[in-house]
Amino acid sequence: MNKALAIETTEHASVAPPMNSLVKGYSLVSASAFTIIGIVMLALALLTPASVIFKGGSVVDSLGILFKVAEIVFSFGMLHAALMLWRVVLNKKPAPHGIGILPGDGALANAFFYFGFAMTAFHLGYASQAIALAQFITVLVGLFFGAGGLALSGFSRPARPAGHITFPLMLRDGVILIVGTILMAIALGQLAGPALKPPQWNWISFLGITVPGMFLLMGRETVKARLETWQGLARFPGLLLTETLLVLGLAIMLYGSYANLTLGVNGYQVGPKGNAAGLIFWIAAVLMLLVIRGAYKIAVSHRYNRVGYRMISKLLYVMAIVIFIYGERSFLSGHAPLFSVGGAAPAAALILVGAFLILVVGRTAAQKVSLSYSSSS
Repeated sequence: MNKALAIETTEHASVAPPMNSLVKGYSLVSASAFTIIGIVMLALALLTPASVIFKGGSVVDSLGILFKVAEIVFSFGMLHAALMLWRVVLNKKPAPHGIGILPGDGALANAFFYFGFAMTAFHLGYASQAIALAQFITVLVGLFFGAGGLALSGFSRPARPAGHITFPLMLRDGVILIVGTILMAIALGQLAGPALKPPQWNWISFLGITVPGMFLLMGRETVKARLETWQGLARFPGLLLTETLLVLGLAIMLYGSYANLTLGVNGYQVGPKGNAAGLIFWIAAVLMLLVIRGAYKIAVSHRYNRVGYRMISKLLYVMAIVIFIYGERSFLSGHAPLFSVGGAAPAAALILVGAFLILVVGRTAAQKVSLSYSSSS
């Protein structure tokens, strides 16, 4: 009995330190990345020329300065996210409940809004293409590490009880899904281009369409957690509800993203041009999410707290979302959903890898539920 206890204690002691080391190591990487990204964002903002135009003693154009000020503010916001994470890294006493979501969430929020103001300034002629491209790349890196910071928060915390969720958990799981999907959409949109280029930007499409789609996806996390303890036949309507919310949230968010980043127009003023092949692709992706992935989740629901089973579900999501994006964009644009590769392929491939790591590895690591019969997506 004593020998068995000693062996168990030894094994536990040998497993725990690498886990802590992994969390501390990635925390250090994330804090360093946030710091570098914030400094680069600030430097690029300061390099953007700003001017005030006077006419008759009154100001007629000062938007350049307003954009610069906004970019500087969000640069310092990124540095503040880095500071919050550095406090955790340098604290000698480990956090009893793991790393919070504020550093990762703060980094993502500041990256998104910096992105919007930077691209708006570029398309209005207040920044050069070289500066705008550098800002675009910097923001992409910021989104990747910001989502990684949220995944780190989930990984460092104990598994939550099935059926229980709080606002921070809803925000964390939903935002990781959102950022990975947005990066996937950006990569696929850039893939066929001759070179990586700064995207378009329209605030109405972003705030009025993309953001509501994001809220719907985050709210779905609450519904999914509340229903994951349902057993027997009740699992089918519960799963249908959560996956329908997923499809609706994705359709709205990706439409807003297409109108915003690809067209640069008000999405409420344009409509789909229609394409039969694109519609078929889109429906196939929806069926893959609802039927194939849904059937898999029900079949292995009692093992969903195991990493391997969760990862397979994320892989199915990635496969479906690629088809979903091509199908929806084809239906909206009226062009056939043809796969083509241009000079931007190497850069787009890096973005795809980042999106894949967020959607598969990051989400798998972040989502931990204590009961074996729970469901996670």
